[in-house]
Amino acid sequence: MDKSFQALHRNIAEWLAGPSGSIILHATLILALLFLIDFAKKTPPEPPVIEVTYLEVKEPDVDLPPPDVEPLPQETPFEPDPTFLQTADIQPEFTLEPEVYDFSTPDPVPRTLDALTIEQVPSSLIMPNLAAAPLQSRLGAGGHAAAGERYGGPHWQHAEAAVRRALEWLRLNQNPDGSWGTQDREAYAGLGILTFLAHGETTASVKYGETVSRALRYLLARQNEAGEFARTDTTGGTYSQAICVYAVSEAYGMTRIPALRPAMETGVQVLLDGQQAGGGFDYRFAKGDRRDTSLGGWCMQAMKAAFIAGAGNPGLKNAMDLAAADLKGSQRDDGRFAYTDRGSHFTDSITAVAVLGLQLSGHHRSPAVRRGLDALHAARCDWRNPPAWPLYAWYYISQAKFHQGGGSWQKWNNEFAPEFIRSQNEDGSWVSAGLALRSGITGRENYHPVYSTTLAALTLQVYYRLLPTFLPVEEQQIVVESSDDIPIQVL
Repeated sequence: MDKSFQALHRNIAEWLAGPSGSIILHATLILALLFLIDFAKKTPPEPPVIEVTYLEVKEPDVDLPPPDVEPLPQETPFEPDPTFLQTADIQPEFTLEPEVYDFSTPDPVPRTLDALTIEQVPSSLIMPNLAAAPLQSRLGAGGHAAAGERYGGPHWQHAEAAVRRALEWLRLNQNPDGSWGTQDREAYAGLGILTFLAHGETTASVKYGETVSRALRYLLARQNEAGEFARTDTTGGTYSQAICVYAVSEAYGMTRIPALRPAMETGVQVLLDGQQAGGGFDYRFAKGDRRDTSLGGWCMQAMKAAFIAGAGNPGLKNAMDLAAADLKGSQRDDGRFAYTDRGSHFTDSITAVAVLGLQLSGHHRSPAVRRGLDALHAARCDWRNPPAWPLYAWYYISQAKFHQGGGSWQKWNNEFAPEFIRSQNEDGSWVSAGLALRSGITGRENYHPVYSTTLAALTLQVYYRLLPTFLPVEEQQIVVESSDDIPIQVL
């Protein structure tokens, strides 16, 4: 038995060592190798080991300066299609000299203006009726385009190009001290500031930051301890005070520059102290029986701007309510508003002043506003046949109708925008449409180009300068640019 197994073992060994066995053995080894390779492909590799070192960061013990704010990008210049509007041969004749007021002011009170170097801060502050929320419509081409396309109809691009030319003219014609013109310089500085702010140009702007800064420095240097930017014992001074408060308040609301807050609050206090018991305002802030709708309109705009900006003056909201009541009391039975008492003369411009004042104070849906807008239905914008004080009138009518919206606004926009665009001078300025007689009332417009240019530009900026009152609150979207921004809505 043992010999048989030995013989079998020997035969098997010889067979394996022979050709046939060698083939089978190598085939087996190749198959085993292929299996191992395939298995290796299907097996996922081991993840790499990453060594992480944690460093403890300690908060600094000192107050850090505010971070630099990236400047706003410059907008691509827009060149209007020359075939869009046929230039009209409009050459108004001017036979009157400009009206001159004595706006002499006390020596300015020295104050530190270093804080004006603080750049614009990001904010999502909502400014209904004064700026589109949260100012995105004023900042950059995107915001302007969105508001223009929504409210400007077919003219907004040409209007925007006209506004840019006006801003450049204002920049080139600013006085070294930051003012404009030779007379009424406080009022012109306020109007100039408002025009730049309406376009989103602040002290942080790349192109116009220095222009705005110089103008603000001028106003702050002109303000006295009592809060007056101009002497309020003059007729022109009361208008200047309201315009300057309007400008400084809006500037503070958009920039939060610390130096502007006390200027705003002391300035608005002058208005509050000058208000009559019935809510009206008069020349020189007199407290007699006379009240003036025109002056009240500027005061209302100034108080609304200060209120939105967060002025801490006690009684500010009550003063606005009183002013609204005063305006309602001046309305006639036909829906128009009177200049002084109800028996005095009336114009479309005065009616528009009162309507806008009521819209700004939250009465945009009141019967008084509706009747006032009905009275403005027939208002026209014709550069060759203007009303008295035409740019003043169209400034207010455009805002009132913009807040009204709908077909009335569209009709007005299609009328006034082409008139303004084709009437602009080649250098970017405007000259008033001139003098007209209405109902025996002679209106003399201030023909200074700063006055005309700022009012015209502000009127063309209505598309993105204002937040329409006809929009429901839910349509006023809040856009928070940073996780640190807190959206605030002031109604």
